[in-house]
Amino acid sequence: MRKLLLFCAIMLIAGIVAAQKYAPKHYTDTATGKLFWNKALPVYLWVSSTPDSAELRLDRPVTKAYADPVYLDADGVNFIRTKYAVDPKTMQVAQPQQEAMLEIYGDGIAPGTASSYDIAKKYEAQSRVFYGPSLYVTLTADDKVSGVDHIYYSINNGPWTVYNDKLLLSTQGNYTVRYYAVDHVGNMSSISSQTFTVDTDAPASVININGITGKNVISTTSRMYLLKSDSIAGLNNTFYKFDDQEYKPYNGKEIDFNVLPEGTHTVSYYSVDNVLNKEVPKVFDFYLDKSAPLMAADILGDRFITNGKIYFSGRTKLKLTAVDNKVGVKEIKYSIDNTGFKTYEQPFYLPAVAGDHDIRYYSVDNLQNQTSSAAGSGFEEFKHSVSKVYVDLTGPSLAYKITGDYQYRNDTLLIGPYNRIALSATDPESGLNKISYSFDNVEAETDYSLPLAMTKEGMHRLEYFGYDNVNNRNISDVYFFTDNSAPEIFINTTVGKTDDRDGLSIYPSTAGVFITATDTYSGLKSIYFSVDGGAEKLYTGLINGLKPKAKHTIKVRAVDMLGNESHKDITFWIGK
Repeated sequence: MRKLLLFCAIMLIAGIVAAQKYAPKHYTDTATGKLFWNKALPVYLWVSSTPDSAELRLDRPVTKAYADPVYLDADGVNFIRTKYAVDPKTMQVAQPQQEAMLEIYGDGIAPGTASSYDIAKKYEAQSRVFYGPSLYVTLTADDKVSGVDHIYYSINNGPWTVYNDKLLLSTQGNYTVRYYAVDHVGNMSSISSQTFTVDTDAPASVININGITGKNVISTTSRMYLLKSDSIAGLNNTFYKFDDQEYKPYNGKEIDFNVLPEGTHTVSYYSVDNVLNKEVPKVFDFYLDKSAPLMAADILGDRFITNGKIYFSGRTKLKLTAVDNKVGVKEIKYSIDNTGFKTYEQPFYLPAVAGDHDIRYYSVDNLQNQTSSAAGSGFEEFKHSVSKVYVDLTGPSLAYKITGDYQYRNDTLLIGPYNRIALSATDPESGLNKISYSFDNVEAETDYSLPLAMTKEGMHRLEYFGYDNVNNRNISDVYFFTDNSAPEIFINTTVGKTDDRDGLSIYPSTAGVFITATDTYSGLKSIYFSVDGGAEKLYTGLINGLKPKAKHTIKVRAVDMLGNESHKDITFWIGK
């Protein structure tokens, strides 16, 4: 009796639901040999008497409506069985009696998915989720039957990508992470989505002090606040401390610093946002002055400070300001160069006398308290003195220098294309700031850096300007003529030609050559010549003794007094 082989044939179903991306399929675990079958797939049964062919499909079952094809009814193991197992050797019912079973595992359950967010600090507010820097996203999936095949993810509507390892989201911004899983027989989980914001920026804190001088001096009436902002996850807290104290939380109100002694202090502060981004602590140094009144001097106009010395121009004014921390200022007094004190009413000019000047000033509050360290002195000797202010009323001294050979002709300066005009200036007071220039009455000025050239032939005017460090200005100019014209060369022989050969003149052996040149502007400086490619020589007189019965070429170069050059050649024959 031939053995019967009972097996299943796979028939894939077309027309998958549009929301799915994966068709139902079957899968055999190579490690265990188990066959997993998507429950959405039909199962058709075939019988055969040989192990390598399908001879007859069982399509006439008693319950045809449910058995052709068969669908697996249970997730997990299903059996195709006979009532009694037959021993293939004896062909008798096996004892003890038992069923012959073929197992197939049905799987119609999609995987379950989950995500976790590691390392970064999490914060939720107003239905929004925020994470701090170094956010790692871990995706997991679990399938109870055929097992998970792959997890897929998409970030901010990007392409779907196979998930292999945790995701690092280190760039600041808004994120939507979507993910799903597929098992080995094509069951796809629903798409999960997480929307959140990654915040990597630390908050920013700024100190605000009402009532402070340019030298960071504050009084007991000054007001100190901290302004802070965080535009993404929001601010958690701000901390501050004075000097070497411990940091304390800032309550958003005015900071009390009056418990500090008079003198130099430091306030340090920083903020932390809701995902633990921490600002680098900032430090502000100040001087707490508990003495009244507090005065300040402002400079209105040109000024320059070097080596601790202050330079004013004649256009500069001095403005005095006094602040009293209790009852207000009654009056301000000032003195210039140890003259009597005057009542200050508005910004004033210093004397229009070049040199050092000494300004002293003090103020009186409404209870007659003075800015004075000595009773009755009317001013504090050094603290309220702008010592040695220098009034600078004159601009720099200007000069120019021509580099290279130049000439004067009828009181006119002549320069050539190779000459350069170097400008210079000195200022013994506030010091030179810059030199500028313009050619031929052009209104715009150009800052000077390197010696100047003017190659356009003709008459020119160079204006040049010097500025000192308080914007005093001096002007000078120079007129000159640029000579770009080279000398004109004339070559003559002592006797006339006797004949022509190959288009060249033939001269007798007694012939000599003499050269002259003229220059329109600067005049001729020298003439040079060479004969038949020989060394160039200075021309001093008649050229003779030329070899007879030979062709000769004489090259001539003429140079004027400003370096302009011209060239001329002559080729001829010397006869017998």
